Amino acid sequence: MLAFGLASLALLTRYLGPGDYGKYTLALMYMQLFGVLADVGLFTTVVREISKDRSRTDELVGNVLTLRLILALVVIVVAAAISLLLPYDHEVRVAILLAGGPLLFGMLTTAYVAILQSRLQMSRAVVGDVIGRATSLGLVLVVVWLDLGFYAVMLAAGGGALATLIVTWLVTRRLAAIRFRASLRVWRPLLTAALPLGLALAINTLYFRADTLIISLYEPYTQVGLYTLAYRILELALVVGAVFLNTTFPLLSEAVEHDEPRALRTIQLSTDLFVILGLPLVAGGLVLAPELVEFASGEDFADAAEPLRILLAAGALAWINGVFGLALIAKDRQASALWLNVSALAFNVGLNFLLIPRYGIVVAAIVTVASELLILAGSYVLMRRHFDFFPAPRTLPAALVAAVAMGGLVWLGRDLPLPVVAPLGAAAYGALLWTISPMSREVLTGLRR
Repeated sequence: MLAFGLASLALLTRYLGPGDYGKYTLALMYMQLFGVLADVGLFTTVVREISKDRSRTDELVGNVLTLRLILALVVIVVAAAISLLLPYDHEVRVAILLAGGPLLFGMLTTAYVAILQSRLQMSRAVVGDVIGRATSLGLVLVVVWLDLGFYAVMLAAGGGALATLIVTWLVTRRLAAIRFRASLRVWRPLLTAALPLGLALAINTLYFRADTLIISLYEPYTQVGLYTLAYRILELALVVGAVFLNTTFPLLSEAVEHDEPRALRTIQLSTDLFVILGLPLVAGGLVLAPELVEFASGEDFADAAEPLRILLAAGALAWINGVFGLALIAKDRQASALWLNVSALAFNVGLNFLLIPRYGIVVAAIVTVASELLILAGSYVLMRRHFDFFPAPRTLPAALVAAVAMGGLVWLGRDLPLPVVAPLGAAAYGALLWTISPMSREVLTGLRR
């Protein structure tokens, strides 16, 4: 998926240029914001519930499938209508409407993915993801080869999402006989449980995307393209952590329900792991951000390097905060997470509206880091309140030493090609950390168990 994502990114940025790439990513991001509203927390809630009681899989997922279809259609119409009130040109408004296709197909896909995640069979979901990404890449190649233009690029994203839906449905059929169901008796408690979580997730997503939306109101589409490129590279870099969090959540939900000491160990090990992964991400990004941008998109996007350096630090913090967020959800404390996300959103949006018109895209990245620090501070309070526990970062000292050493090594070899220097830096970091940190070895051994 990383390989397909990088290939698509390289093709699209070079074909569209910063301006049209800004329009493309703005349309998808805008629709994704409304997509979180369409989910209303149903995905995470259903994963939690069927992890606790597998016998309800057919009933819950079937009803969620119907709910998601209705909500997605409503949200697409509302999002398109609201876009008419914003200062976007006609091309962006059409692109927003076309972005409804990937949203609809993605909403249906995740209903099936909930089954696979709850049963720890995400390898089947990966099949759908990989085939969908391959399909999307193939369609982008056709668009670029035939020079079919901007709208065809938007349709290529929908084609990949449709392929993912079809394959995910096929690989799930043997596990559960899912069909569309509509039962108010099921919908009512599902929505009651999911809405606080859905609101928290929507606010969290808005806080992550609000900067791009605000940039689009004050800056030209070229600046939007530069910033969203930096964000796209960040998202690709965070894929491994996202996969780990998705896989851990069912285990954490089960442990919170039946074995709290095991839940606390899982939280501790996960936090230690993300310290190990996050520090080299930050150190490597500080040195290699210009090379990463040029490798991904060419010289036209060179000004994306500075926000990328800053956003990589936010990404490392987001990994750790993700552990605490899922722990609170597993504990059925999503209302507490909601208040924390509301505070972070108000902080983020307020500063961005104040600073972006004056200072542009770099300050937007700084505000994102500050918002993650605010969430980390709030998570400390909530974890102490609801778990009477907050994990000390046991791997931090050794990982910091290894990351600084790796950064120095990468800086010395910065003139080497990126596909050479990045793996060398990662290998050096891993070898040094393994040598000097028994705690890191213990964490990796504990995770394997």
